[in-house]
Amino acid sequence: MNIQLGSKIKSLRLEKSMTQEQLAQKLGVSAQAVSKWESSANMPDIQMLPELAVIFGISIDELFTMTEESRMDRIENQLDSVRYLENPVFEHNEQFLKSCLENPMYEARATLLLAQLYNKRAREYRQLAKPLARKALWLNPSAKEAHNAIFDAENGPFTDWNFGNFGELIDFYKEFVEKHPEDIRNYFWLLDLLIHDHRLEEAEKYAGQMKQLHHSYHYELYMGRICKENGDLNGAMEWWQKMAENSPENWLVWAEYGGIFAYLCQYDKAVFYYRKAMSLRPRPRFIDCEDAVADICLIRRDYAGALEMKEQSLQIIMEDWTTEGEVVHRIQREISRLKELLKAEI
Repeated sequence: MNIQLGSKIKSLRLEKSMTQEQLAQKLGVSAQAVSKWESSANMPDIQMLPELAVIFGISIDELFTMTEESRMDRIENQLDSVRYLENPVFEHNEQFLKSCLENPMYEARATLLLAQLYNKRAREYRQLAKPLARKALWLNPSAKEAHNAIFDAENGPFTDWNFGNFGELIDFYKEFVEKHPEDIRNYFWLLDLLIHDHRLEEAEKYAGQMKQLHHSYHYELYMGRICKENGDLNGAMEWWQKMAENSPENWLVWAEYGGIFAYLCQYDKAVFYYRKAMSLRPRPRFIDCEDAVADICLIRRDYAGALEMKEQSLQIIMEDWTTEGEVVHRIQREISRLKELLKAEI
């Protein structure tokens, strides 16, 4: 691809009747740098590609010879590794994915990526809205609309049943499970929704169907959750104990135990089980348990403990997954924030 990019730059420059010096001047680099690009001795910095595309009047993708699959791979990477997509990049990705919807070969993947692209943009705007909504409330403490804006931006729970129930989504998942009953994971989403809406008889019915399909620890997990929502905590603990007895070496079981006690605000037990899950995890390791313990530390105003967990998370990500991208930068920002909180305590 490097050789192709160099020759593409040269071809586009000549089409514009532009010298290497003229192109270099537009980009703020030396003519020697442009010469090295065109001979493939070196490549332009990735941040220069949008400006090159503008100068030549083309899209960034047209600088490269890329298949549709390669372009979708790149979009997928952007969704994971970039904090905020610039508007031209977002619009270009959107246009490309929409063009793929008419091709049966790419329709399924393009549809998913387009949904993920819109979800990412929604999260980006919520992040922008979050500090503004909080500031608005400080500026006008009696503004109900500011409270609503905060809850919208930060996914706060709305207690009005007509606003907070998931009836429409439950109907979708019921239909989906009926059409695709062979995958046990389909039941998880439906059961989570039913239990959230306290539709416990229906939840118990689908848990039984899930058990017939494949008996895993999830059956005991969900039966325990159903008992808990019914107010029978002792019955719930019996189900969860069975879960642990049947799958003692499964780290996910102990992570679920951590979550159970965290929701019960029994934080010492929650931390104990999260750490047990950490000790059993295979590689590549996920950092959900570290994040959960860090959150518990923050609730307790234990900033040093939260910092320790975030630094451990960063080490795991860099050892098992990647050393760059938004996932790394996000944790680094959290570490910086915690260090500032610790300084403020001194």
